[in-house]
Amino acid sequence: MKASFLSLRESELNPVFLSLDQLVKQFLEKNRFPMILLTGEMGAGKTTFIREWYSRFGTESSINSPTFSLYNIYDSPNFRLYHFDLYRLKTLEELDELGFEEIWGKEAVSAIEWWQIAELYLPKTNRIRLSIDADSIEVRSYTLEWSEEEIR
Repeated sequence: MKASFLSLRESELNPVFLSLDQLVKQFLEKNRFPMILLTGEMGAGKTTFIREWYSRFGTESSINSPTFSLYNIYDSPNFRLYHFDLYRLKTLEELDELGFEEIWGKEAVSAIEWWQIAELYLPKTNRIRLSIDADSIEVRSYTLEWSEEEIR
């Protein structure tokens, strides 16, 4: 399935948030932990999107980019979020040493930026793909994709 949200400003993201909320809720109700795979150019707003989306769940943490730490863990009354940024990883050997495959799709919700390097390690199920395209400096288009069969 696919849902597109075209030419939105940062203040207009509520429809995207609500759609993602519903998808995550459906996975969690089935005791499955979704991976939100974020795609977009550098500066497209992947971390900003995750910060704004997850902060709505009442986390007391300051959500920031995990570029240098590679991942951050956030808790809210609703669910735990692992936020990964794999931009700095250049080889599968680097990724293999980190052991992230023990978390993805198995514990909590994972949001993974620059996930393509980990394609071989990611479970083929529990995926929600979020593409962010910069239409201009202030406007972005968002596309959510998921498998309907997985959440039935």
